[in-house]
Amino acid sequence: MRILPYMPLSEGYEPGFVSLNQDEGVLEISHPAACQLQEDSKIVADTLILRCTIRPLPCHHRETKVHLISENIPLESTFLYDVNTVVPGFERHIENSQWQAIVVDYAGLGEGSCQNKPFTFYGKTLPLGHLEVKKPLYLKPFCTEVSPFQLRVTTMGQGQVLTSPPGLLNTRILRGYGGYYHPGVPLAEIEQIYYSLTPDYDRTKVRLYPTSFLKSKGISPPLGGWDFSQNVCFSPTPREEESLSFAGAIAAGYAHLSVHTEYGILLYNSFLCEPLPGHPKFINIHFKTVS
Repeated sequence: MRILPYMPLSEGYEPGFVSLNQDEGVLEISHPAACQLQEDSKIVADTLILRCTIRPLPCHHRETKVHLISENIPLESTFLYDVNTVVPGFERHIENSQWQAIVVDYAGLGEGSCQNKPFTFYGKTLPLGHLEVKKPLYLKPFCTEVSPFQLRVTTMGQGQVLTSPPGLLNTRILRGYGGYYHPGVPLAEIEQIYYSLTPDYDRTKVRLYPTSFLKSKGISPPLGGWDFSQNVCFSPTPREEESLSFAGAIAAGYAHLSVHTEYGILLYNSFLCEPLPGHPKFINIHFKTVS
């Protein structure tokens, strides 16, 4: 299957369409006395490729505060999404990680394959069918902090450290910070970023952890893992769709559409996405029929 060339469409453009020849029908005549109705799957496309736009949706809770109480000493609270809150060394993730979702919209151009014959379409009219897509086509969610959060860390007997909430010993708590994105970033690197609270003299500070970095250390959401002398726990437990990268969510079939025909409705799930070189705000998403 080839990648569609970049074809910008002017506003209001309506491509011409060749009307279907109703006389052709959908019957295979194998004998003057017998005929066979073709299956729907042989009439409509087995796969579709849709040209789509992609854009980030900013967090709406930029004033969210976080507060750490370390060894019964309340530290100064801070705004979670302030660039000065993050510990040095994590700067590249700050402003590019404050997205709550990635919005995908159909751009009005696509390609399909029917009986091994490719075809191109504009808008929502397909051969022998009508494309139905939601607006937006897909919203890739990320976990963000929407309300003030306070964490208490206390050293107990025998050197064990109690972290509350959720009330666990020798455990680092990671929470959702936002999604990482900037124009042109590889689609597999559009991913969830987590944060933990740490003391910095008398102030509350934040460390950021990309999902890919955690997985390289054997720590996978939502299960968690082990890092040096402590457990790592995600709180609240991330949903699969949040913890997957953008490319991973598309491959897992989280984007959907349908094709309405006179024979019924066919459902399609996503299975692949591709960038458009030189056009960072456009991507191609591949869909296949749901068996």
